[in-house]
Amino acid sequence: MNISKSDINKISKISKIIKQSKTFFIAGHIKPDGDSIGSALAFASVLNRIGRKACIYSVDELPKFVKFLKGANKIKKVAKKTDKFDCAIILESLNFSRTGGIITLSQVKKIINIDHHLTYTDFGNVNYIVPSSSSTAELVLNIFEYMKIKLLKHEAECLYTGIITDTGCFQQVNTTLNSHISSAKLMECGVDVNKVYKKIYENGSMNTLKLQGLALYNIKTILNNKVSYILLTKSIFKKTGTSEGDSEGVVNYTLRIAGVIVGCVFKEIDRRTTEVSLRSIRNFDLLKVVHEFGGGGHKNAAGCTINAGIKKAVEIVADVLRKKIKIN
Repeated sequence: MNISKSDINKISKISKIIKQSKTFFIAGHIKPDGDSIGSALAFASVLNRIGRKACIYSVDELPKFVKFLKGANKIKKVAKKTDKFDCAIILESLNFSRTGGIITLSQVKKIINIDHHLTYTDFGNVNYIVPSSSSTAELVLNIFEYMKIKLLKHEAECLYTGIITDTGCFQQVNTTLNSHISSAKLMECGVDVNKVYKKIYENGSMNTLKLQGLALYNIKTILNNKVSYILLTKSIFKKTGTSEGDSEGVVNYTLRIAGVIVGCVFKEIDRRTTEVSLRSIRNFDLLKVVHEFGGGGHKNAAGCTINAGIKKAVEIVADVLRKKIKIN
């Protein structure tokens, strides 16, 4: 492991808490993704296997593409107010409440906070935060390696899912040498990379494909073709018989136009609320954009919510981008 002394010290403390604890609450952020769910499933499986009792919770429905992972069907939505846990493992969440308020702080004795976002808070007893990591899954793998825990195939598949979904199959700018090294280690545990890829990216419905087709057909550019955007209105979801979760990954197409610096997807939640997902080229920092709206994420992949209708949201975001992009 090529890890700093500071992070090794944090991993050591995490290992100590795990050894001293018997019951675990595990959760990621609301609207979970492949990284938070994959990391949670691997963690829970390992903990249960070494004699602990670990449960995963998610207030929101899981993305369809992670439901093939072992244990995904056992994830719970809520915990009882009387439940008590020795330790809460919180994955890539800005703060404790980002999990959706499933439990209160009074229900846990210790908190392990693991994250790889640039925007974070130190709300845990141990805060293992590495913004240079492509995924939380890589950090979880570091913990298992430190504890000398050999992963089973299905546990490795969970972590591999976290890495490839957060790196866009190793194509995004957050991909690092360690992303590939970690993936190679997971392959040594038996991961069939083609099988996992097909389960995630080639297992959608006809309706989902039609949604993507409509979205791409209507893509537009603004600001001298330096910004592209896609509108996902409620009518498009209705026309294609899809839901919001079926639009996962559409934003990744927005940077495929030559000369585009920033790509956006505007998703209509209601007449006064729009969710915005953004991607950018390496040198453009999206955090400076989404922070103006209380959003977060990474330098080249971020998101926010605009309190306006979808057309107005485009204007609002365009005004901010106009100030930050040099228009020739």
